[in-house]
Amino acid sequence: MKITRLSLSSVSVLALAAGLSTLCPAQQPAANTYRVTISHVKPDMINEWLDLQKNEMVPALKKAGVPSRTVVSTFFGNANEYVQIQPFQKWADFDGPSPLVKALDAPGATRLNGKLRKCLLSQNSFEQLRLVDISNVLTPPPEVTVWVRYRIAPGKMNDFIALVKSDVLPVYKKSKTFLVVNRIGPGANTNDVIMVTGYQKYAQMDGGPFLTQQLGADGAAKLNAKFAPFRTTIEVLVRHRVDDLSF
Repeated sequence: MKITRLSLSSVSVLALAAGLSTLCPAQQPAANTYRVTISHVKPDMINEWLDLQKNEMVPALKKAGVPSRTVVSTFFGNANEYVQIQPFQKWADFDGPSPLVKALDAPGATRLNGKLRKCLLSQNSFEQLRLVDISNVLTPPPEVTVWVRYRIAPGKMNDFIALVKSDVLPVYKKSKTFLVVNRIGPGANTNDVIMVTGYQKYAQMDGGPFLTQQLGADGAAKLNAKFAPFRTTIEVLVRHRVDDLSF
């Protein structure tokens, strides 16, 4: 797929969760951590930013040994925003040279970062905590994703996780549908969780939200009622994978 130059993008709060004991109690499921960078690109610089990402950033990251990277642009949401997601193993990884410095040396990394900064209105980063035990990751990666951000009442995170595991995850597994659940950490509200539903094409969204399609309106309403005491919907966004910038 060629680079998708979307007219609409989004304020993605894909942000993520820290590996701190206060945020990730021992009883919670195992998790993977990612650094998420949200870039707000100048409208007249989108093509230049995309070209720099494709032709310079992606080759440098691969040369440096970065194992994977996902870039998405939001189809329904704020315009000209791109979300870049890269895994990391441990916080100590940030004590050494960055992947760009490893691949390009310090002057080369400075030059590339300078060219990218000229394209940006703003940029910020977060850590993502993937709750693996309540996710259903499938291949190939989805082209279209729906991101629902929830605010969980203080002290109710374990209740939320348990209910997703018992009542929501089986529905996704039965229908063989992609689901990733991420907890938000430093840089955003640590009581927030984002549930990402994946599709291969927009037509699969016809018929309403995923749970409504699978359970019917009454069944979905009953399930959502179970979450009502400790979950509030903050936003719903639709995103599209940028294949040329992902690997």
